[in-house]
Amino acid sequence: MFDKKTLHNKKFYFYWTIILLLLVSSCAQQATLTGGDKDVTPPMILKQEPANYSINFNAKRIQIYFDEFVQLNNSSETFSLSPPMKNPPEYSLKGKSLLIDIKDTLKENTTYIINCNEGIKDLTEGNSLPLTSFVFSTGSYIDSLSFFGSVKDAFTMSPVEKIAVLLFQHNEDSTLLKDEYYYYTVTDNQGHFRFSNLASGKYHLCALNDKNRNFIFDQTDESIAFFSDLVEPVYIPVPVKDTLSVINADTTIVPDSIPAFTLDYEEYTLWMFEEQDTSLRFLRREFKSDYRHDFIFKNPIRDFNLNQITQLDTVISYLTRFNKSKDTISIYLTSISDDLVDFELFANEQLLDTITFNPSQKGSAGGGGRRRGAARAAADTAKVFLTYKIITRGELHKDPCIEFLYPVQSYDLSKFLLVEHLKSKSDTMSVEAYFADSLKMRLAFKYPFKEKTQYEILSPDSIFCSYFNFCNDSIKIDFTTKSQKDYASLLINYQFYEKNNYIVQLLDEKSNVLQENFLSSDEGITYTYLNPGKYRIRAIEDGNNNKKWDAGKYTIRKQPEKVFYFDKLIDVPANWKVEETFDVGVETEKQQTE
Repeated sequence: MFDKKTLHNKKFYFYWTIILLLLVSSCAQQATLTGGDKDVTPPMILKQEPANYSINFNAKRIQIYFDEFVQLNNSSETFSLSPPMKNPPEYSLKGKSLLIDIKDTLKENTTYIINCNEGIKDLTEGNSLPLTSFVFSTGSYIDSLSFFGSVKDAFTMSPVEKIAVLLFQHNEDSTLLKDEYYYYTVTDNQGHFRFSNLASGKYHLCALNDKNRNFIFDQTDESIAFFSDLVEPVYIPVPVKDTLSVINADTTIVPDSIPAFTLDYEEYTLWMFEEQDTSLRFLRREFKSDYRHDFIFKNPIRDFNLNQITQLDTVISYLTRFNKSKDTISIYLTSISDDLVDFELFANEQLLDTITFNPSQKGSAGGGGRRRGAARAAADTAKVFLTYKIITRGELHKDPCIEFLYPVQSYDLSKFLLVEHLKSKSDTMSVEAYFADSLKMRLAFKYPFKEKTQYEILSPDSIFCSYFNFCNDSIKIDFTTKSQKDYASLLINYQFYEKNNYIVQLLDEKSNVLQENFLSSDEGITYTYLNPGKYRIRAIEDGNNNKKWDAGKYTIRKQPEKVFYFDKLIDVPANWKVEETFDVGVETEKQQTE
């Protein structure tokens, strides 16, 4: 029995305990549950039945066990089998395992490779199993020959990733146009590829950007690369790291009968290109602005003509302007009719299409018919100016230049004034103005401009008018000229390893062409009036001397013309002349010729 005093003390301690617990809970800091660190580990293979690299294989199912639940990732594209079967395997999941069911009869004494290229992901974070091979042989040994290489873009020389690389068994008629490949792999994110467990023999080597995934080169927009000579795999005595973490203890890996010695081998480089489609096709018309329409073609054209079919009181007339690549023609209308008009479209003296549009179309490119009502009337009566944009100003080696939005029909070049602001005074004088193009859209100004001097070029309004009587507002061009010290120069000594015709190009850091020259022998070129910055140098072998790079053609086994890049970005500071030597054609890796 407890006395009253003891009970009183127990109640006292009990109440104070409750109060302290309430205080602690109210002062506790609230925090969001984070769930721990993000899982970045891909699924791990624990076991395979039958074991990887099994010989005398006759099973109908392969089962691969993982350490976690997984999901299939587009198995038709991420799994591949070499050599292929008429009826490909089926891939499915059961618990934490992958089932590969063989649906075809296996060839005798053949090594098969099933590649899984990110075809398995975990369920939670989507971490992919890296490129993994499951290998088995129906014979008494596993084929053990290999070779490796890379795929690069033939023009930019940048690596091409996730591209199919194919080996075809050699015969007189073997071709990527009709035959089935024998071995298959894909390039990694650095453009590298490797074939392993190959049988001895000679093969045709190709790479293909297979748009329709039929492993046949049958579409004009599919890029291709090929090695001109037959290739032979070799024995490379580098230990093969098994992709399995556990293998059955009773598994025996038996190599083939190839002697264990090293042959000389090298990395093969394939140069990928898209064959040039030389067909002449009209693609589309685009409304660009009032009285201007662009006509886009598949390839460059020499001439262009619209033949008006619809009989009207007005004959539709226009001026034409080619873009730099000559595959787009801009027409600037000089007479119009507010009607839908039918035209025959000719290019290179060929009738390509019949088109219908309203030459007086205004506003957005969506409509082709007439615009009526108050909105059209308001637009027609509004004051419209012949606008311009500034092309160059302030450069010592280029005349200041502006470009009008439309061709100019009437003009007065005598109205321009030049204001030269010196330290002590400002002088006003006339300046010579001239059109720099046949359409009279580019207007330039000639004057012996001084260095580091402020100028203004001025003109009144309405001295330039377009064909539809749009006239300029007053013109004011102000600028300060540069100093010679603001520029840089670069001397490149071109030295050619092989005698040929070459296109040499100065590029900016983003590979835009700034200057192009044509050489057939060693020569130095000085690039002047450069803005300080980083530059690239490119040389293109121009075997047919057509002044452009030509892609290859697989049907006649023609490789693309070689392209060479100087091995570094060249930093050219202001008020400095940099000199470099470019040894064009000195190659450190195998590049195929015709």
